[in-house]
Amino acid sequence: MPITSGTKLGPYEIVGAIGAGGMGEVYRARDTRLGRDVAIKILPQHLTAKANVKQRFEREARAISSLQHPNICTLYDVGHQDGTDFLVMEYLEGETLADRLVKGPLAPEQVLKIGIEICEGLEKAHRTGVAHRDLKPGNIMLTKTGAKLLDFGLAKPLEVVPAASLTALPTSSRAMEVAAKPVTTEGTIVGTFQYMSPEQLEGKEADARSDIFALGAVLYEMAAGRRAFEGKSQTSVIAAILEREPPPISSLQPMSPPQLDRVVKLRLKKDPDERIQSAHDVKLQLEWIRDAGSQAGVPAPVVAHRKHRERLAWAGMIVFAIVAAVFAIGYIVRAPVQAPPIISEISPPANAKFVFSGTAAGPPVLSPDGQRLAFTAVGSDGRQRLWVRTLNASIAQPLEGTDGATYPFWSPDSHDLGFFANGKLNRIDASGGPSLALCEATLGRGGSWGQDGTIIFTPNVTSSVFRVPASGGTPRQVTKLEGSVTGRSHRWPQFLPDGEHFLLFLQTADAASEAIYAASLNGGEPKLLIRNPSAAVYAPPGYLLFVRQGTLMAQRFDAASLRLTGDAVPLAEHVETNTVINQGVFAASENGIVIYEAGEATGRFVRLLWYGRSGKPGGEIETSGLYFDPAISPDGRKLALAVSPAGSGNFNIWVLDLLRGTRMRLTFSAESDRQPAWSPDGKSIAFASSGSGLFHVYQNASDGTGTTTPLVVDDAQEYDPSFSADGLYLLFDRQAAQASSHGELWALPLTGERKAFPVLQSQFDVFVPALSPNGKWLAYQSSESGRLEVYVVPFLHGTGKWEISIAGGTRPRWRQDGRELFYLSADNKIMSAEIAEQGSGLLIGKVQALFQANPITTSGAVYVVTGDGKKFLVASTTTQQSSSEPLTLVVNWPALLKKQ
Repeated sequence: MPITSGTKLGPYEIVGAIGAGGMGEVYRARDTRLGRDVAIKILPQHLTAKANVKQRFEREARAISSLQHPNICTLYDVGHQDGTDFLVMEYLEGETLADRLVKGPLAPEQVLKIGIEICEGLEKAHRTGVAHRDLKPGNIMLTKTGAKLLDFGLAKPLEVVPAASLTALPTSSRAMEVAAKPVTTEGTIVGTFQYMSPEQLEGKEADARSDIFALGAVLYEMAAGRRAFEGKSQTSVIAAILEREPPPISSLQPMSPPQLDRVVKLRLKKDPDERIQSAHDVKLQLEWIRDAGSQAGVPAPVVAHRKHRERLAWAGMIVFAIVAAVFAIGYIVRAPVQAPPIISEISPPANAKFVFSGTAAGPPVLSPDGQRLAFTAVGSDGRQRLWVRTLNASIAQPLEGTDGATYPFWSPDSHDLGFFANGKLNRIDASGGPSLALCEATLGRGGSWGQDGTIIFTPNVTSSVFRVPASGGTPRQVTKLEGSVTGRSHRWPQFLPDGEHFLLFLQTADAASEAIYAASLNGGEPKLLIRNPSAAVYAPPGYLLFVRQGTLMAQRFDAASLRLTGDAVPLAEHVETNTVINQGVFAASENGIVIYEAGEATGRFVRLLWYGRSGKPGGEIETSGLYFDPAISPDGRKLALAVSPAGSGNFNIWVLDLLRGTRMRLTFSAESDRQPAWSPDGKSIAFASSGSGLFHVYQNASDGTGTTTPLVVDDAQEYDPSFSADGLYLLFDRQAAQASSHGELWALPLTGERKAFPVLQSQFDVFVPALSPNGKWLAYQSSESGRLEVYVVPFLHGTGKWEISIAGGTRPRWRQDGRELFYLSADNKIMSAEIAEQGSGLLIGKVQALFQANPITTSGAVYVVTGDGKKFLVASTTTQQSSSEPLTLVVNWPALLKKQ
């Protein structure tokens, strides 16, 4: 039927034509019932015979009907009359973005405003399960109330162009696939080429990430005044999208915000996995640029072929900018003195204590928006968990599912937290909810969450930096450790504003070589910034913050050129520093807030404390250094330890005579010697040493005579040696040098050919072998349940497996008669499990907590038990592990900087 003015479709009277597109004609009409103007979209009659087109039309109706949002055109009704199908939609007054772009590029503030509104509409659609798949300026209406998105699911070219080299593209979104086959003809493409993503051009399924690519192209065109991908033909446009990068916006519009180049670039990544993954994250970045008041630096030079009037226009803009700057300077000169800093305190929760200094838990962390504080604390129940407190509230809440958490870090939108626990890198909503394990991270040492959804982290104590998607996956190595000296690691990475470069700390056995570097996700050699014995944090408006000799320092840092300028300026004195993990106890937000704990350097000295089974103190072994890995000799008279007398982090094995009170240094390596283990006859000590570049197992005579003998040296790393009671085997952990490999348990026969063999291999990490005195049962710790637990299996005989711990457990130790197994619980209690043999298996009896141990760390050999199971020696810090002291909070910290 002809559609002319006055034609009625049900209660709707046509007023006039508005326009036409590939999938229909649009008319202005009057709703005679409600007395309002509406827009009616009609499928032309000559196409109604095409079933595939009609299916698309029906899909648009279903898609739009589920979307109710201020930035999406509202669908009022769906109708059919006399063979005509039509949609009744909100009538919008204004112009399309395509019409507006005919006049030239938009001002930066308009680009950001419209871009944010588009993101909000897309976010609603994507969360509803609908992908637009044809986002372009012609489908964005600019109205007085804001930008509106049009044509969800239907606005595709009807007469598709054959593309024999490309596969078919399904036109249905995931939300509309249930009962319909793709209606696109095989070997064809639908969409508007200039804004289509590479995966759409290659015939792959389009999803929300395809809309992100189109959004990048739209943002580019708004800001640059030209399309991101241009060509003389359809083929050349496709080639540009698949193969080339558009010129930077700043090269075309020098006064555009420089950060916008980065934002758009991340959306135009060819690989959808490399793009920002959600419209919500795009919106947050645009809001950040808007709120930061970003301005271009020095205007880019205008290319030689610009027309004379274009040069004059730019000159005028520059003159305007200079005049504006003069007025701004005048205002600043007459403005009041800079606002003073506000200093206050944050106390620990009433029923918990902070866990920062003297532990491997990590400092508190401020959310990027400066609204919330996350920290590790031990509650009255003895559980170490993450806690979150809103800074304008007085109450902090623990996050369930974060037991044993260490080294938390925030997502860039301040919504989620990353952390390490139970041998995994995890994430959790900061407001509560289930935690999600992302990948293996045996002993993680810091992480950072980028704007594009990439997390960089250090998975263990001897590793470089790796990357993994925030949704989880297989880690990929980013940095490489140079040289053959183990004891080196890259730790505490932190993204810089460009999302590509990041800070890291190089830890070495030689404190004089420790330093802060800048590295790139794209590889290459890290750039040395400054030598310092603890890590640094980047803090806007362009500073590195770090602790030096107990003072929190601030030094100017240009994140774009990766250059420090000027001298470091004192910010706060007597700031707590953990010298074991090379971290100051402080954090900074993006809006001028700093928080720190007052105190002195900790972690250099350890107390070796005796306890009875009830937890009653039984004395202390006097020490004057950093002592780890206690091991009691078979006769109970001597104690082997890993000792760093000066607290430098470089360990050697020492032997203490507990009766005579004397001590003897056993090893003299320039590297780290750790984890001593006595042979059954007490005549030799095995230990793990990094002297060959990786940790391997060596042996020395316990009286200091003879030379060091290698026991296990290969291309992997070996830790935690222990002897069988009969002296026939040496058991140890073995892990390939790759960070993604799993820990395994191996055994070395000490007679015959002495060829090591695997005892226990798994898809999970298995560590810390402890063989029962009769040699029949092997206890160990494993991450197979999602957290570390203690298990027992037969050793070289039979089958079966028994889980000993029930709520987390590490570091199993046997009583000398084999009838009791001890371990350390997730909340740092010494636990006891009764063990009895029953036929060819085991009977697990009573499992109970003996006492609260509070060792210096939960990741090492921090306790030992005497053969009769009556006394325990625990390595604890000289200061309390937990603290009731408040944190110092500084708002507007730059005002504290002293003029030099």
